[in-house]
Amino acid sequence: MNSTLSSEDLDNDIRIQQVQQSAPDAVQFYISEENFNNDPYEIIQQKVVAFQPIKSKDDTRCDQASKDGGKKFENKKQIKCMRSVGTYVIQQIGRKILSGDMNLTKISFPIKAMIAKSALEKNLQSTIFFPLYINRAVQTVDYMEQLKLVITATIATFHINLSFHKPLNPILGETVEGFLSDGTKLYAEQISHHPPISQFYGVGRENTYKYFGNYCYEASAGLNSITLKNKGKRTIVFNGGQRIDYNFAYELYSGTIMGSMKVETLGVSTYQTNKGLTATLKFGKVKRKATDYFEGSINMGPQELCKIFGTYMGYIEFDGVRYWDHRHMYPHQVTIKPPFLPSDAQLRGDYTNLAALDIDKAQIEKENLENLQRHDAKLRTKFKEIRRKKEEKKKSHDHHD
Repeated sequence: MNSTLSSEDLDNDIRIQQVQQSAPDAVQFYISEENFNNDPYEIIQQKVVAFQPIKSKDDTRCDQASKDGGKKFENKKQIKCMRSVGTYVIQQIGRKILSGDMNLTKISFPIKAMIAKSALEKNLQSTIFFPLYINRAVQTVDYMEQLKLVITATIATFHINLSFHKPLNPILGETVEGFLSDGTKLYAEQISHHPPISQFYGVGRENTYKYFGNYCYEASAGLNSITLKNKGKRTIVFNGGQRIDYNFAYELYSGTIMGSMKVETLGVSTYQTNKGLTATLKFGKVKRKATDYFEGSINMGPQELCKIFGTYMGYIEFDGVRYWDHRHMYPHQVTIKPPFLPSDAQLRGDYTNLAALDIDKAQIEKENLENLQRHDAKLRTKFKEIRRKKEEKKKSHDHHD
């Protein structure tokens, strides 16, 4: 990364000071951890055409990599805030939360533990490496090469998107619209309350590819950890005919009460294409390596075509050829459009007040929205029951006739 301070960095320093003065106990997202790329389409295309595998062969990991694996979290003020929230939640719910049987997505967390950003916005962050890798995939007719590039575009986001910062839970019907500087259009909508399901859709410039799927989270707590499982699916379809379906591994947040705080991606991620190719990546099981390392392969039926190895905190290689290295490839900015629909996330009262650092008012607005959503859920349940009874009555009447 560029070591010189930009005007944006200086603005961030001012914001940090304002946050510490106005809301010292609240978690804030204003600190920019990455210099996101916002190149215009023409520059991106030049980089896409010039793309070459990286010649580096060293075993590198970024500065935020935890010694034992995963991404460490070291902001002491924010750690203190989040741990106080964790203690509060445990006190409110008691032993039930520690049994692991309770889905934490149904729990209302205090607003001070959250960032002024909807989870829908964060979901669109999965595309931050698309301008390079997916545009490159569009230009090849080699199906295995396309699969490699999709895997790379996915893994490269982990070291950025893994975070203890909790976004606002979307309200049913909430929407977000965004775009990438290469012309990719992005949309997201909350389509279910319980279970919480977020649908997303993206389309590349000139319809060169479509990217869609959903996020469906379940979270459970241990004595000093939180496990977050995403049961959703992702799909990317290229205009050349290949479709790739893939799932999510799970995330483990440890140190929630004591010790070092870190987050890891663990488990297995699989990729399935309509051209017979499959890929499997296993996280946290590489011998004598930290838990952020992974290994796997690309197969055609039982035949192994290519080995996959790397660490989501540093690099990814296919048969020893490096496609991504944290020192050379930078993420692209997802720009969220100003609110247009009444359902757009930025119009939420808790969102706007949290962004303005009015934590008390944001908490009130959050509770108002939650009460409204619970009321709406009761009305939907009541309506379904009325409709069910009408249908039963009609069937009974038709039977007697």
